[in-house]
Amino acid sequence: MLREQRMGVSFEQALHNVYSRVPTESVSLVVSTLKIAGQSGGNLAETLERISVTLRTRQHLLGRVRALTSQGRMQAWVMASLPPGLAFVLHWLDPDAMSALWNTPVGWAVLLLIVTLESVGIFFIRRIVQIDV
Repeated sequence: MLREQRMGVSFEQALHNVYSRVPTESVSLVVSTLKIAGQSGGNLAETLERISVTLRTRQHLLGRVRALTSQGRMQAWVMASLPPGLAFVLHWLDPDAMSALWNTPVGWAVLLLIVTLESVGIFFIRRIVQIDV
């Protein structure tokens, strides 16, 4: 931004370019604040201090949400890996009993049903633990 301003780009355009390079909500908040403060004046230091506290609080809250939803994410991984792991172990223990699952059309239908239900379950678990703050 400073380099652009040294080259003659206006302050407003330089701020817009910063946001276009880093389009996050935090940068948007800082850019909006700087634009408003540049037009209306006021205590810029106090405003930036409040924004920094807000952004720190948001990061803290996001960390807490991530920690609290970690059990759900782990549940999705366990749920996804359990059926293939169980199929491998059962095939290793009794290959004759599992051959019906691998070699018959009914077994293929059962495998397709298992994969479909697993995918739906993983989708719903991901939707549950994906919290927007």
